[in-house]
Amino acid sequence: MTDAEKKSADTEKTKDKPLDKKSKDKSSTPKKGSVKTKTTSTSAGSYIFTFFVALATAGGLYLLWEGQQTNSIKQQITSQNFEQQIASIKTQQLELTAQNKEQLQNIHNEQENLRNNLTNIVRNNEHLRNDWLMAEAEYLVQVANHRLLLEKDVATAAVALKAADARLAEVADPALLNIRKILAKDLQILNNIPTIDLAGLSVSLSAMSNNIPNLPLNTPDPKTHELNQIEKTQTSSEVKSIKDLPAAIWKDLKSLVVIRNHEKPLEPLLAPNQHFFLVQNLALLLEQARLALLNGHNEIYQERLATTKKWINQYFDTEHNVTRNMLASIEELQKFDIDPTLPDISSTFSAIRKYRTQGQLPVAPVVKIEEKS
Repeated sequence: MTDAEKKSADTEKTKDKPLDKKSKDKSSTPKKGSVKTKTTSTSAGSYIFTFFVALATAGGLYLLWEGQQTNSIKQQITSQNFEQQIASIKTQQLELTAQNKEQLQNIHNEQENLRNNLTNIVRNNEHLRNDWLMAEAEYLVQVANHRLLLEKDVATAAVALKAADARLAEVADPALLNIRKILAKDLQILNNIPTIDLAGLSVSLSAMSNNIPNLPLNTPDPKTHELNQIEKTQTSSEVKSIKDLPAAIWKDLKSLVVIRNHEKPLEPLLAPNQHFFLVQNLALLLEQARLALLNGHNEIYQERLATTKKWINQYFDTEHNVTRNMLASIEELQKFDIDPTLPDISSTFSAIRKYRTQGQLPVAPVVKIEEKS
């Protein structure tokens, strides 16, 4: 039989037996064992609850401790990374500092080199400046020589020599005194040559050429006669006192009689076409004189002016004011020598070139030359 069947049989037996008094008493009064079981079960539940609470508390504390450990580990890792970053930054700063020191040292060396070079340049500056001034003086003397020989421009040549002397004066070298002496001599010769206003003379010749058609012919026309009469009346009317009256009367009487010398045969009057060609030829002569003036051909210039003066005296009325003014202007132009004798200033250029190519001249000969002078 199984345990269950045994238990059911026992329960049936107990049902059939009458209960005794003790059993009744026992059943009516509670048993101490049952109370103990209830108390035991209650305390066991509280123990279990306390155990689970303690277990949960321990778990929470463990989790909290684990979190704190994790945070501390993270903080340690972070602090280690931060320290590594700081260390790397310090390393970079040290490297940059070393590079900066090296660069500063290089800059200091370059500055020192520049200072030394500048010192050398300042020391040699005087020599370089003197060489430059000597080159300028040589060029100016060469320009003066060319202007004088090729263009016959005395004024420009004198200005160039003055500028060259100023450059030599800035050099302040006693060895250049001999060269400056030669230059001063050439400059004095140029200053003695009379200056000619070529532009003014050319304009005067052009104005004279335009005024040739206004010249009256040798046989005066009615207008010329009227002008002469007006001049005579003006001169005759100017009597300031009684003492001048006899002279004025005698002048008027002399004007009534005109005496002309006809030893030479009388020339016939010019035809209109001949008068035109005469005017054109005179204008051509003055134009040739102007071109000779600009080119410096003194012989041609003087010859054309003399021919113009001769033709005016021959074919035009020399008593007329226009003719007299024309002749006076021609005589004034003939006084100018448009081709004067020009000096040779190549000696100054040769002296400067010799000084630059052969080096500094000795000072002693220059002093002796100045003592003799």
